[in-house]
Amino acid sequence: MRFLISLCVPLLLLVNGEIINGQTSAPTTSSSDPCYNYTIINDFWRDVRQNQYYSNNDNLVDWNGWYRFYLNGASAQMSEWCVSYAGCGGETALFLSGSHPKLEDVVVTRAVSGNYQWNYYSQCGNQQLSPIQVKACPGHYYIYKLVKPDMSVTRPSYCAVTFNNTVSDPCYNYESLDRPWRASNESGFYVCDESFSWNGWHRLFYNGMNIRMPESCVNYGRCNTYFSLWLNGPHPHIQDGVVTREICASSWMGCCNMKSTPIRVKACPGDYYVYEFVKPPYGCSGYCTAAISSDPCNDYNILEQHWRSTFNYWNWNGYDDTRVKWDGWYRLFINGSSAQMPEWCFSYMTCGGFSSLWLGGPHPKIHDGFVTREVYGTQYVQCSYYRSKPIQVKACPGNYHVYKLPRPKLSIPHPVYCAVPFSSPNIDPCYSYTSLDEPWRASNSSYISYTCDYNVTGWHRLFYSGLNAQMPESCVGYGMCGSYIPLWLNGSHPQLEDGVVTREVCMSLWHDCCAYKSHPIRVKACPGNYYVYQFVIPMYCGTYCTDVEGLKTTSVPITTVTNPLKKSITVPGISVKTAILPFDPCNTYTVLDEPWRATSNKFAANLMCDASVSWSGWYRLFIRGHSVQMPDTCVDDLSCGTHAPLWLNGPHPRIEDGVVTRDVCGNWFNNCCFFRSNSIQVKACPGNYYVYEFTRPSFCYGTYCAGKHIFVPLITTLATTTTFSTTTGEVHSITGMFVRDPCSDLNCTENEWCGEHNGVYGCFCNQTQPTSNPDTFDAYETCESSSGFMSLSRCQLFEAGFSADVLHLNDPSCRGTVQNERVEFRFDNNGSICGTGLVANGTHIIYENFIFGQQGSAGGVISRKKFLKLRFNCVYHQTHSVSMDINPLESIVHRNIQGLGTYRVRMLSYQDAQFSKPFTGSVSVEVDQKIFVEVRVDGVDGHRFASVIDTCWATPANDPQSSLLWDLIVDECPNPNDNTVELLQNGVSTSSRFSFRMFIFTAYSTKVYLHCKIHLCLLTNNTCSSQCQSGQHLRVGRSLDFHDTASISMGPLVWSKETQIFWPQNQ
Repeated sequence: MRFLISLCVPLLLLVNGEIINGQTSAPTTSSSDPCYNYTIINDFWRDVRQNQYYSNNDNLVDWNGWYRFYLNGASAQMSEWCVSYAGCGGETALFLSGSHPKLEDVVVTRAVSGNYQWNYYSQCGNQQLSPIQVKACPGHYYIYKLVKPDMSVTRPSYCAVTFNNTVSDPCYNYESLDRPWRASNESGFYVCDESFSWNGWHRLFYNGMNIRMPESCVNYGRCNTYFSLWLNGPHPHIQDGVVTREICASSWMGCCNMKSTPIRVKACPGDYYVYEFVKPPYGCSGYCTAAISSDPCNDYNILEQHWRSTFNYWNWNGYDDTRVKWDGWYRLFINGSSAQMPEWCFSYMTCGGFSSLWLGGPHPKIHDGFVTREVYGTQYVQCSYYRSKPIQVKACPGNYHVYKLPRPKLSIPHPVYCAVPFSSPNIDPCYSYTSLDEPWRASNSSYISYTCDYNVTGWHRLFYSGLNAQMPESCVGYGMCGSYIPLWLNGSHPQLEDGVVTREVCMSLWHDCCAYKSHPIRVKACPGNYYVYQFVIPMYCGTYCTDVEGLKTTSVPITTVTNPLKKSITVPGISVKTAILPFDPCNTYTVLDEPWRATSNKFAANLMCDASVSWSGWYRLFIRGHSVQMPDTCVDDLSCGTHAPLWLNGPHPRIEDGVVTRDVCGNWFNNCCFFRSNSIQVKACPGNYYVYEFTRPSFCYGTYCAGKHIFVPLITTLATTTTFSTTTGEVHSITGMFVRDPCSDLNCTENEWCGEHNGVYGCFCNQTQPTSNPDTFDAYETCESSSGFMSLSRCQLFEAGFSADVLHLNDPSCRGTVQNERVEFRFDNNGSICGTGLVANGTHIIYENFIFGQQGSAGGVISRKKFLKLRFNCVYHQTHSVSMDINPLESIVHRNIQGLGTYRVRMLSYQDAQFSKPFTGSVSVEVDQKIFVEVRVDGVDGHRFASVIDTCWATPANDPQSSLLWDLIVDECPNPNDNTVELLQNGVSTSSRFSFRMFIFTAYSTKVYLHCKIHLCLLTNNTCSSQCQSGQHLRVGRSLDFHDTASISMGPLVWSKETQIFWPQNQ
């Protein structure tokens, strides 16, 4: 088996190699424009976020011309922001002291500042270095004319930064971060944000209220962290788009002595901001939110004055809110009932004053936090005649709002804030209404008397001679609908998913269809294609109209029933009837089978929101064909494919209960009922299932959960019986039974759900769970030395018909074990080999095994059950090469090949024959001094493999293919032309050793590089060691345990005038 690995690269050539040898140039379109003639710098360690590598020194680079930065292949730019403790590959981070130019600026000169990584007490960016030239280029990138920074600065290194492209607008694609303990006035414990995996954009909340980062100093130790992070600059405006802002870290040294990694910020419509948080470079740091002294949802004044009601018609009581001393937040009540400001007005609305003040916009949802709304004032029939001062509004848990009311403008005559009673119906009005079937209400029926709807209040459904009807949505002529003033709906009817809405009501007079407006009413669309209306006493003597245009010709049966939940209202001349459902939803429903709704589906990548679904009618829940029901207990947040999962806040009904109304709650931030969504209807059906009349939830992101499975229970009979006798003397006995849940023993994870397949219960895969390799059950394997490990997806195996307990390796006693949702197999040459075969084909060494399984047997002469045979192998390349310069340091190469075995090759140089004193630090080595070299392989089975050096040779340059070379080992034996070479150990273990005396290449170079080609040999009959004719000294040295050091840079050995070789001190 033969390998090729390069081990050591001198530091000087590493730097030059990144800049010169690895450069690519853009196609030259202009010989003078540097935008098309530059050198690429692509060093990962120049990233301001990187602080593990600090050996670079840009003073040693021969800078020449223009350069463009890349990071890991992505276009980058120099950082304009200082970051404390960042080295950018060196020890002094260099960043641009000023903003980048625009295209029209051509070439500009910018100062360069430096920050020494290890100076804990210096101000960030306190060193000023040589300025550079910068140019903006077409294609949104920059180029720089870099120079040697300053020889007096310790290891300076130019910094680079890159930002991810924003594919979608982060204002609508963010993660909510509601962590009250981040407030700038909070303290007591320490949370470190560098321990989190930050990814993407975030919006900040404080207990559901919209909040933002502070823009001024936050005291050290606040926000429940050590170093409090705050925004060093103002928040942007919407027109600014995405901007980058510096982040200050408050510490014991001051408010902004330390700087964290800059972040991007965007202002969004709706008066909120989103932030692209990144992992801070040092700890323990934490992003802060602005402080809120108290939540107005819990700290408000009650404003309860009956005369503020919008139903206070024609009463100009002389109240004036400019005479009130307003202070803080207020919640409105009317006669003990919760109320809110109206979002509409009507003619001559007074509310106890002269000019009625109403809200010029919709009320917010809980997730909107604080919003600002305009306030308008009426004058007679003109709704927006006055504009008062805007107010702040906030939605609160419990379905109410609070208002920060200021003193209205003094220019408005007797202004008064209005209130309207607001409450959600306890019973769905679609199933609890009064039928109103009065043909004289028809829109084409002229008046027959001075009829007034002063007694028609509450929820009603309209009919016309038994036919389903609705209110007209367009002008009705004066004198129609049985009254002088007909009332009609000024707006379209709602959809089912809209729930209860408010609509304006127009009054038709002799001169205008809608010059005057009556008090608005509430309307709801119902399953079965009908509407219900919450009529109120009109302001004028008028009647609510029935539209007869396009009336349905199909008669809807009306059944008179006694409704104990609603008191009957008797009005002279009106036939009052209460409706029942025209169909049974147990027989007329829509199947909703979406596995992502499962309560076990947690932390989904694609968030769902039922507020965007057009719900219509009744639904029955399934998961992959299995009947399920909504959970009626609290569900963990971030489940059911969303943020706040919706669950039924109440028990499911019994069949005899009929249709019931249940509240729906959404769990968020460990508050099971943080969101109170719209109530829904539920019905129990014969056959042990339920149907639900879903409506659009009141917020996003929330989805109706599918939780508990409904299955035919496994019944076990108990040994005892109970007897009792009746009054007739008959004796009856009942055998005790209990029900066992077959899913309880399976321990399905959050990425799985329990169900039945071919009579067997097991764990199915959630639909949203990503699968990288479904054809092989998402298998992955790990190989190291002589051991192997393979893992398969349990749920994919079960869906294919294979239970975990039927699978085994070549050795049937080696069965898989279930860990979380994976079935795992392993073998180990030092333990149980489990029938694993080992072969060598000249290029690879292969460990091979198989996973076998068979579906349950059906018996009989033939079977169509599937068999499983899944190959499981570990492959190691046999050949490898190693190169190193003769540098007194250890050289390590990691060998990682995707899907193959993993091992490591190391080359080390020693001072003594016992291989106990490796060259370290600054050590002088004279020409002709003996050097001892070891090449060893780690990560393979030393009982089965040996390493063999095929050839070793030296070159004056770091190029194994150099035409000028000197052989040290040839064909596994010492070079017969160099009698100083001794082969000490080769082909007997995973370590090979040899020695030679130091030399130089005369009249060419003072540097020497060493290269070796080795291979792994499978130990069979001790055939790995070669018999050299001379110079062979097989001697097994004692094993040395070396520290695994990655990414070591080594320089060449240099011949001094004193004929010594030494290690340069300044690299």
